[in-house]
Amino acid sequence: MAKDDSYRLPTTTVLTAFDCAARQGSFAGAAKELGISQPAVSRHIASLETRLGIRLFERSRNGVRLTEDGQRYHEKIAAGLGLIQTATSEVVQPSAREQVMVACSQSASHYLLMPRRSALQEVLGEETRIGTAIFNSYARNLPLDPVPDVVLDWDRVIGPKERTAFFREAVRPVCSPEYAAAHEEALSGPVSGWSGLAFLEPGLPSNGWASWEDWFLAAGHPEPRPRFIGFDNYIYSLEAAASGQGIALGWRRFVDGHLESGALVALGDGYVERDNHFCGMLTEQGRLRPIAGAYLSQLKRLLSAPEG
Repeated sequence: MAKDDSYRLPTTTVLTAFDCAARQGSFAGAAKELGISQPAVSRHIASLETRLGIRLFERSRNGVRLTEDGQRYHEKIAAGLGLIQTATSEVVQPSAREQVMVACSQSASHYLLMPRRSALQEVLGEETRIGTAIFNSYARNLPLDPVPDVVLDWDRVIGPKERTAFFREAVRPVCSPEYAAAHEEALSGPVSGWSGLAFLEPGLPSNGWASWEDWFLAAGHPEPRPRFIGFDNYIYSLEAAASGQGIALGWRRFVDGHLESGALVALGDGYVERDNHFCGMLTEQGRLRPIAGAYLSQLKRLLSAPEG
């Protein structure tokens, strides 16, 4: 009897290549992040498309962007990889080698830490294990096991009082180049005329960080009130914008990769800045561990580049 391969899952190597390409909007960018060749990334994506029987990316001279099927698949894969990362961190037993456990949101891990992981690892040493524990700051609870050494969050939220500020909170609208071209007439005018556009937002309560209403107060209100589309988290809303579904609120640093790759374009007259800062904080355990302080110092160096 022939073996049924219908339930065999794609390898994590293939899924990681797909996730990187989706976030970068570029096979070349994914190859750079993963430390492999661009043809290798292309082969991984092609094999995944063949296995699934669907086209995940639209390819052009300017890069790649997710198809509707690709967008839906990436939403699930990104969440799944985050769960795998968290589960792995929770079950790995401490070893004699140095290690640092970092607690942060899924979006901070996805957009701030993953692109800088290689640089951090190089400075701390290959023998140092860097673990990530995902937590939702709006729920006001830090993970208890594993106990984090470093907490990354906005300064109006929970955490130790001694904080290292990385960068000031600043937001502006972003969308795909295709969406901007399709709505060029409205977007070239005042914000009051943007009511016909789709505004994308995370479906989570604000705990002090910016919302669309905060941006409207600074830039003007669309009249009549526009249509809002909610998503389960910030990653999904940003990826939806990159796939042409509407306008997302882009946080400086979080959207840098998408803007640099051309997957997203910036709208409006610049960033609207707020008093919030994205911060790193050493826990009671972290203050006793020099490696945690070294991690925090190096992350500050990487995240505190001049702000455009």
